[in-house]
Amino acid sequence: MTTFSREDAFLILNALPKIGWITLNKLLQYFDNDPQAILQGKEDDFKRIAIPAGVIKSLKEWQKLFNFDKEKQHLEKTGAHFISFEHPSYPQLLKTIYDPPIGLYYLGNFYPERNSIAIIGSRYADVYGLQIAERFGIELAERNWTVVGGFARGIDTAAHKGALKAHGYTIAVLGCGLDYIYPCENVDLYAQIKEQGCLVSEFPFGTQVGRMTFPRRNRILSGMTQATLVVESDIKGGSMLTAVLANEQNRQVFAVPGPIDAPMHRGCHHLIRNGATLVTCVDDVLEDLKSAPPLPLQLDLGARVQRVKSGSKPDLNSNELQIYELLEEKGALCDAEICELLDLKPEFFQTFIFHLEVNHWIKRRPDGLYELIS
Repeated sequence: MTTFSREDAFLILNALPKIGWITLNKLLQYFDNDPQAILQGKEDDFKRIAIPAGVIKSLKEWQKLFNFDKEKQHLEKTGAHFISFEHPSYPQLLKTIYDPPIGLYYLGNFYPERNSIAIIGSRYADVYGLQIAERFGIELAERNWTVVGGFARGIDTAAHKGALKAHGYTIAVLGCGLDYIYPCENVDLYAQIKEQGCLVSEFPFGTQVGRMTFPRRNRILSGMTQATLVVESDIKGGSMLTAVLANEQNRQVFAVPGPIDAPMHRGCHHLIRNGATLVTCVDDVLEDLKSAPPLPLQLDLGARVQRVKSGSKPDLNSNELQIYELLEEKGALCDAEICELLDLKPEFFQTFIFHLEVNHWIKRRPDGLYELIS
């Protein structure tokens, strides 16, 4: 039987579908904190601790689902590294969120211990937003802060470029494997960040971008930084969800005001009205981080109360409604139980659950279980 190091075992577990943080912890507790033993576990052992059938199938068939030798070859060829959550270089802040990645791939120079701020916003930013994002990127880098972004078009790209222009340090968190460059026009930026900063992903090589990979990326963006700055955003979209995640992770949320009649700035104005800190310069950000603890945001709560009072069901798509009704019937459940009972893929589940959370239909408890908000 093949023997793996602890890090290799975590690399395999990180790549398997249906295995998240809560399930991994349950497995580690049963198998005496031995990830190698998990991969060699018996079906009866998994059933004894109520591991869902889909997870058991992934564990028993992991060699069909993940090519370990090929992954190691990719790491060697590209010069990338994989670190598990117990590695000394794993970001300490990221460990404090409820569902941290089992591990991270990185390419470049990884310095997660530095002070860092996520700068995010619209992919379709206007000139004003792009100029502000670049300026914040430059000035934060000049103050020796790490600028973290999602490598997306628009605001993220401008912030990365600002940090590089100031000869500072920037981290790009990707919504795909390290072997894909998305968007493709950022090929030069990818090379610059590899040399001057770091590219990070939780996804194995070969993972392409998809609508469901970005929510998973966003929790890393907000989770590994002290604060999240939204430069420009409409009322809906990934930036708003990332702001909600940052708030849930007890991180400070900042927003830049824009023209009051510009649709692409409505999200920032909405955040400010609901508790985010209005900022106009880097000094605002750094002074607030020194002096004020994060305040909880109250996004869309009033609209939800009105719907509850009227006795109406939430306006959800079929998958979201299934989750809502399951929690209504069963009470509090963890992500693995919801995915198992509804036969949902974890990556799809993340998108559905974010919409339910951002509209305050459900909440995630400190123990990681989801329940309806009464």
